[in-house]
Amino acid sequence: MNINELYDIVRDGNKSAEKQLFDKLRERFQLILQHKIMNETDIEDVLQNTLIVIARKYLNIDFELSFSAWAHKVLEFNTLNYYRTKGRHKDKLEELAEQKNDSAVFMPNPELKRRLLNCLKKINEANIRHARILNFSYQGYDMEQICKKLKLTRNGAYILLSRARAKLKTCLEMDK
Repeated sequence: MNINELYDIVRDGNKSAEKQLFDKLRERFQLILQHKIMNETDIEDVLQNTLIVIARKYLNIDFELSFSAWAHKVLEFNTLNYYRTKGRHKDKLEELAEQKNDSAVFMPNPELKRRLLNCLKKINEANIRHARILNFSYQGYDMEQICKKLKLTRNGAYILLSRARAKLKTCLEMDK
C-alpha cells in the first residue's frame, strides 16, 4: 500500500492507518536524509521537525497533487532550513573566532591611557557634569538614559556632551 492510499484511509477516520502512514514516512524520509545530511543527530532533528509539521497540518489541507508530494515538499523545506541554519551558525562561529583573534592583538597605548585619565581628572575638577556625561557616554548609555540620570532635556544633553568632548579634545592636544 502506498503513502497516498494510506492517507486516504486515515482521512476516512482509521486511526491504526495513521501509525502506519507515519511509520512509512519516517522510513522513507530517514533514507532520503541519510544521503543529504551526515550527522545522525541532525538527521533525527530534521526528521522529527518534518513529521511534526506534517502531523499538525495534514488533515486540514486539500492537496492539489497528492499527500505524498506535499509531505516531500515539507521535508525539502526543513532540509533547506537546516542548511541555512547550519550555514549561519558556521558564519557566526567564524566571526567570533576572528573577533577573538583581533581582540588578542589589540594592545592599548599606556601613554594615551595616562593622558586620558589626567584630562578626565582636570575636566572633573572644572565641571563635574562634563565628566559625568563623558563617562556615561563611554559606558554605552543611550541619550535617553543619560538625560534621565543627569535630569537634562535631550537638547541640553547634546550641548553638554559637545562641550565636554571639546574640552577633552583640547586637553589631550595640550598634554602631548
